[in-house]
Amino acid sequence: MNYSVQCVESGKAQGEYRFSLVHPGKRMLFVIGLNPSTADESHPDRTMLKVMKFAENGGYDGFAMFNLSAERSTNKYRMSETLNESRHRENLSAITKTAELYPDADILVAFGNGIMVRPYLKRCFKEIYEVLKDNGGRWKKIGALTVKGNPRHPLYASFSLGLNDFDVVGYIAKLHL
Repeated sequence: MNYSVQCVESGKAQGEYRFSLVHPGKRMLFVIGLNPSTADESHPDRTMLKVMKFAENGGYDGFAMFNLSAERSTNKYRMSETLNESRHRENLSAITKTAELYPDADILVAFGNGIMVRPYLKRCFKEIYEVLKDNGGRWKKIGALTVKGNPRHPLYASFSLGLNDFDVVGYIAKLHL
């Protein structure tokens, strides 16, 4: 799969926030990560390279990369202590618009244990789920859940783990929101 994507971002020239990276295809995989790092429409980062390979190995010819938080950070521990609510709404809007274009896309949940780094990330996931729950696609995870019970981050996962069905409703219930 080549890296020809559409990037929706906001902020400074480099982008303080990235809402989506989309490579259109007939068989789409939506990916929900933790937060955007350095990938943009011109250059993939290490995580995007892994996402693309997982998508390709799963038989997908397109993908859309979303994140729990649209805030760019190369270090998850340096993410803001509080959620920028306005940017979160923009993030949900970008996800909604993409989901309308690809109503049958499968959804890969792939943020790893990073969801525990900031308390607001659990709520972000639940709200993203609410946007995507009526999507016709299947919910997926990479391999088995982590020891802490979270869906694996693609950067730290072997391709041999493959994509497996994910009980998203059961997972959300365990988040205790």
